[in-house]
Amino acid sequence: MAQRKDSRISTVLAIGVFIAVVATWLFIPPAVIRNSWMAERGEVYAIAGQAEHVVYGQAISGLKETMAKDFQGYLIEAQAMGQGPLGNVSFSQWARSRIEATWLWIGLLVYRLYVLMGWLVPGIPLAIVAYLDGHYMREIRKFSFVAQSPVRHKLGIRVMWVVLLGMAGWLLIPVPLPAVLAPALTVSLAYSLWLWVSNLQKRL
Repeated sequence: MAQRKDSRISTVLAIGVFIAVVATWLFIPPAVIRNSWMAERGEVYAIAGQAEHVVYGQAISGLKETMAKDFQGYLIEAQAMGQGPLGNVSFSQWARSRIEATWLWIGLLVYRLYVLMGWLVPGIPLAIVAYLDGHYMREIRKFSFVAQSPVRHKLGIRVMWVVLLGMAGWLLIPVPLPAVLAPALTVSLAYSLWLWVSNLQKRL
């Protein structure tokens, strides 16, 4: 029964997120996403220094190599909608702004992915250490009169899901977010992994 309830909640959340993303895409001005990108670049630069230019350069070059020509074609088609006696100038301007917003939003997402990958370089060893520490702690508890905590085990799973959802939200939300979210989420993921593994049942 609990699994069905969790499944329904997950479905409702997924539908709600989808509707929110579509509604945001329909109305958000491209300038908002551009300003978000520039603000986050400033925060990342304050932490990483000149390495930020490398991250930004990789994100831009990747976009140009894969999608720049396609988006240029979309802009030409959108502009053509407002030309001629049957053209709709208002719709053409709206379509062009949505194409620009899509390009900037994808660029922001790719940039954040590169930032996240930069933090995963120290984050992956941290997660491995957390897993091993939790594993050996569980092995030690197998031979001692210490009960495993199902509450902590379940808490570890929930924290992991919250972190993963937070990571997805951080990648998708097109507003300025603190640059420290990436390392904070990475550390939280390692902690949730430790909490989950160290409290697994002894008989497993």
